[in-house]
Amino acid sequence: MKPLYLIKAAFLLLLLSISVACQQQESQEETATVAAPENDASETTAAVNEKRPAPTFFFIPKELSNKRVWICEDGVSDIFHLKHDCPILVQCKGKGNFRNLLLPKAIEEYGRYNCPECSKELDHIFDENAVRALGQ
Repeated sequence: MKPLYLIKAAFLLLLLSISVACQQQESQEETATVAAPENDASETTAAVNEKRPAPTFFFIPKELSNKRVWICEDGVSDIFHLKHDCPILVQCKGKGNFRNLLLPKAIEEYGRYNCPECSKELDHIFDENAVRALGQ
């Protein structure tokens, strides 16, 4: 019974040491990364820097209900992207995690707005005054 206990304890100790080593390596990488130089003042960068409250109104048409979008989970960003290579989304590299999820979930659960650069055509989702056909 004791040899089995020692093997389990050694295995748990090995797992713990590996996880601590991985965490230390990640924190070293974060401190080693250098912030990319910012472009000249642009509205799109300003939109990323100030997190807005979640949208209070949105309407997602049926044809967009299965649309997948990209978000950056960095605690600051409040927009979703249609293109995975959007310049604003690329700025997230090294600062947060990328997620690919359905458009309704991005808005409902993550409180995201459309990116002014790669998804400007989706402005109508947040327009309360837009005329929409009934039954959609």
